[in-house]
Amino acid sequence: MRFHFYIVLLRCSGASGIGVLLGCAIASLFGLLLGRISLTPGWLLGAPVLALLGAAAGLITARLTRLWLLPCIARRRLLFTLIGAGALPLGFGGINQTTHPGPPAVVVVLLSAAVLVWLWFRGFQRELALVRQYRWGR
Repeated sequence: MRFHFYIVLLRCSGASGIGVLLGCAIASLFGLLLGRISLTPGWLLGAPVLALLGAAAGLITARLTRLWLLPCIARRRLLFTLIGAGALPLGFGGINQTTHPGPPAVVVVLLSAAVLVWLWFRGFQRELALVRQYRWGR
């Protein structure tokens, strides 16, 4: 089994993209709870559609990340579907076109992206160790 550079790069970018989305959702949730982000009528109308798209994206993410992100959890697809249904509307709802995000929001987004890339790298090392063991007996 060979690992091509572009496949590894795409997997790493996917992990960081998931981390950025979750970081945006967490920052938006804190903004909503602290009253810094207001619920606009456009967001309230779009939230159900974003929740459906997020549920579909969560289901796909559960399938694609089954080897490295929470591999032995029960009801994995249901959990990822629920997280996607909540994270996508929150991630897009907190994007304000008039002001810049504050430093805490940027830190939360970067930290969550770094954690997901670290988890992916751990899973990739496990996968690589299995391939080396099967190939060379080490």
